[in-house]
Amino acid sequence: MPRLLIIDDQPESVALLIAYLADKAVEILVALDGADGLAKAIAGRPDLILLDVLMPGTSGIEVCRMLKDDARTAGIPVIFLSASNAIEDKLKGFSLGAVDYITKPFSEDEAVARVFLHLNSKQRIDRLETMVAQSALERVGDQAFPEDMLFSQALAALDKRLAAPPGLVELARELGTNERKLTEIFRQRVGMTVFDYFSEMRLETARHLLEGSGMRVQAIAGHVGYRNAGDFTRAYRRRYGLSPREYRQVRRGEAGAAD
Repeated sequence: MPRLLIIDDQPESVALLIAYLADKAVEILVALDGADGLAKAIAGRPDLILLDVLMPGTSGIEVCRMLKDDARTAGIPVIFLSASNAIEDKLKGFSLGAVDYITKPFSEDEAVARVFLHLNSKQRIDRLETMVAQSALERVGDQAFPEDMLFSQALAALDKRLAAPPGLVELARELGTNERKLTEIFRQRVGMTVFDYFSEMRLETARHLLEGSGMRVQAIAGHVGYRNAGDFTRAYRRRYGLSPREYRQVRRGEAGAAD
């Protein structure tokens, strides 16, 4: 079960997040200040951190900087929570290495979608597939994990066909199930329909390519299924608050400062 750490000094925000995730397959750790959050991040090694920006004492900005400077926690994805929607604040968050930025007040759909999008990053998809495959080999004929298998196979199929995804009926048929069952599995695990998740997955893949490759923006747009670079730019800006070029510039600026 993936582990999520919430670091937020506002009990009402923490309570909301816990309520939103109560029926999801995730273990939740909570810290109400930055110092406790750092300690729990080091001891608990969460898979994802939700981090409030404005906190008394050690701010979220300082916590993020310390997380990224510590080899034990540097690889943990951080999503900032903030009441500010200013582009300058988003630029600052991404420059520190955050993977996402959620503006308060947030909705249940938005919070759940962002959390599970990052928990189901490519690295964790690969790990899930390996675990399921090993379980299947060890327990031949045991059908204890059919929904996990379907979920994993659907993610892999969508990842391979970012530029030209199959329709829901076609995808379900390929996986040996029906569209209603597949939709139910996705809603249970990530709180979204198959193609709402796919839309998020395309933009998250683009974000990784902008950060870690030298591909041109137009080539990235085509790779993740946008025929028009303008449509890609608009979708990216709606999702992250920055254009693809702005995001790349701020992350490259961060890398240059680190060097």
